[in-house]
Amino acid sequence: MNAPAEMLRLEGIHKSFDIGASKIHVLRGADLSIREGEMVAIMGKSGSGKSTLMNIVGLLDQADSGSYHLGKRSIGNYTDDELAIARNEMIGFVFQSFFLLSKLSALENVCVPLIYRNLPAKQRHEMGMRVLEKVGMADRAEHRPNELSGGQRQRVAIARALVGNPRLILADEPTGALDPRVGNEIMQLFLRLNQEEGITLAIITHDPGIAEQCQRTLIMQGGLLEDATQ
Repeated sequence: MNAPAEMLRLEGIHKSFDIGASKIHVLRGADLSIREGEMVAIMGKSGSGKSTLMNIVGLLDQADSGSYHLGKRSIGNYTDDELAIARNEMIGFVFQSFFLLSKLSALENVCVPLIYRNLPAKQRHEMGMRVLEKVGMADRAEHRPNELSGGQRQRVAIARALVGNPRLILADEPTGALDPRVGNEIMQLFLRLNQEEGITLAIITHDPGIAEQCQRTLIMQGGLLEDATQ
């Protein structure tokens, strides 16, 4: 059986930031490869560059140097518009703080990424309800975020990440704001999405228990990634 195709490859990624008169080198030639259907954990101390790397993977920021292939295409020469389209169509995001819009219902929050695709409202809502059903939140579709628990809000955020059928989901500390029991429920949801639907996931986490459930664990240290999988 052939190995799964490569979802993305980053090679020699450098990124620095100017802090006052100083230049802080965060990434120093980091390499990353993820195959379709993988579930990968990325760990490292605070300030090690994990989130910087994931912002580059998620096309929210660009490296100072190095190459990035998403699928078989290099994104190095993408225009801002092409980057925005790729980000919207190929990547879903889940964050520790949920980032739901307080004045919108759960369903409306889930449908936000679809607005940029100029889809009719009826089609957006149908797609939104399908993914809310998938994460067990269909019965809360009309509730606003302040009417939901932390775990329910994260499920809505996961549905929002899924609604556009992305090839990759990036989750930055997705259980960090949840108590252990609810965090485990969210992790079980990720595992089901990965194992039953083949969704590719990259999860930033400080929790070794989360990392142990992933297929591979990468450690960010000294601006580089090391594979810690035994």
